[in-house]
Amino acid sequence: MGVTESMRRLWVITSLTLRYLLGTRRVIAMLFLSAVPFILALSLAAARVTAFNNVLFQILMIPLFLQVVLIFVTLVNATTLIREEIEDNTLPYLLTRPISKPAVVMYKYIGYLAAVLVLLVPPIILAYAVTEAYQGTGLTSDLDVLGGFLVTTVIGSAAYGAVFLFISVLFRKPLAVGLLFGFLWESIVGSIPGDVPKLSVVHYLKSVLKGMIAVGPMTTYRSDIAAGTAVLILVAFSAALIVLTMMLFQQMEFRQKA
Repeated sequence: MGVTESMRRLWVITSLTLRYLLGTRRVIAMLFLSAVPFILALSLAAARVTAFNNVLFQILMIPLFLQVVLIFVTLVNATTLIREEIEDNTLPYLLTRPISKPAVVMYKYIGYLAAVLVLLVPPIILAYAVTEAYQGTGLTSDLDVLGGFLVTTVIGSAAYGAVFLFISVLFRKPLAVGLLFGFLWESIVGSIPGDVPKLSVVHYLKSVLKGMIAVGPMTTYRSDIAAGTAVLILVAFSAALIVLTMMLFQQMEFRQKA
């Protein structure tokens, strides 16, 4: 199979995935949830909160965005990639095409990443712009803050997406298991002193923020992991989980339901 044919199949699967994730009624709820940071920043500016600046922006965004919005948006989108097609009996039709099961997983994951970044990135930029405009500084004054949140958004979407995609292939009820991981495991493990937080994704995301942002609440965060190292760990973690998912999916058998 040539490169051209591989790219054609990549485009077909990812475009179908994008259309599925962004073209259903569910996207309305996802758009509203993703827009929460922007809505909050706009509300604080409209209320003329005197303490509203880039430090308060970080204080609000870390628990709200990293530990609620990011997890929920990635959870809902990643768990539907494979499991809903299995339940809806549409996966056997897809697998009749001349494309391998591992390739289906990879292409769908790429489509997922594109979809969630379309949802998550613009509100971050808009919320940052509102904050900078309110405190009377230029958009380039605190680029380390914007850069830190954009990097954690991309890396966090990749890592959580890999986790939830793996869960969706492994379990029949992936949403419930994903909720336990995203909101119970990440919250509890990520807040235990010592080296235990290294078993959570959010610890590495916070380490990225600590390493990239000069002034803010994360400067006192207990982590000895550099931002670059944290990014590499999450990239390796995501890649490993995707490979495991492809191996597991390869062994699964699907029959068209009557």
